[in-house]
Amino acid sequence: MQCCIYICITDLTVATLKRQPDIQLENEKLEIIDMTDVSEDKFLLSAKNKSKLVLLDSKTDKVLSEIILKDKPRFICMVDSQTAATTLVDKKIQFIRVKDNTLEDEALLDVDVDVMGIAAYQNNLVVSFHDPPGVRIISKDGAVIHKLDNTTAGREVFKEPRWIATTSDDSIYVTDWGTDEITRLDSSLTILQTFSGSLLNGPFGVIALNRDQLLTCSRRKNSILLIRPGTNSMTVLLDKQHGIEKPRAICFCKEQKKLYIASVGETSSIQVYKLSSRASS
Repeated sequence: MQCCIYICITDLTVATLKRQPDIQLENEKLEIIDMTDVSEDKFLLSAKNKSKLVLLDSKTDKVLSEIILKDKPRFICMVDSQTAATTLVDKKIQFIRVKDNTLEDEALLDVDVDVMGIAAYQNNLVVSFHDPPGVRIISKDGAVIHKLDNTTAGREVFKEPRWIATTSDDSIYVTDWGTDEITRLDSSLTILQTFSGSLLNGPFGVIALNRDQLLTCSRRKNSILLIRPGTNSMTVLLDKQHGIEKPRAICFCKEQKKLYIASVGETSSIQVYKLSSRASS
């Protein structure tokens, strides 16, 4: 996921995340791969096992709209305020119209690699892929602007790059399940910084709260981590004692100050945590 989001609490190390009632998905189990914020009160999720995208209302936790796709969706992002994009399993990117609480399919873009993660970036898209493992910045019609893989880098940079987040300082963050790292890149895909360590074990979903606060899922550690690029630090915010188990995808609703977490496997619920300052918790 993939949009930059900003919250009034400037430091999550002096805040609390309190568990709220889960969102109960109606009459089905979904394999949720990714989630992204759409607006102040809506977010979008991809359900791979049902080949569909689902639009949820963050105020009521109700499904507003669904759309069945031609293939299984993976990762999603908002390209602009009314357009989403999702990567599909068959080397395609599907654009989706998001308007008036409805989802409608738009253009289908063919690409020459098996795309995984996706994020909007400087009026373009940044995508990750596995064979060979790497990252590209592409235009909305698929033209390659910049690329980084193990061949162009001259060394092993990626093994299994997946989720992508971008920030207002034009940084790109890519999680890599194979290396247990998150790599920070600039607009030319030059490597600026690498995050690793015992806490970052199996990094999955990542979101940017602002340019110096990222949240990521550490799947093998059953935890949600706060990463501070400015100090190159990592802090555990939530873990198994808070109910976190095999987290995969995360999304933050700015207006509601709620963090949504989906876990690995088919599930009938999404975990919800309310953000507040410690002084008012």
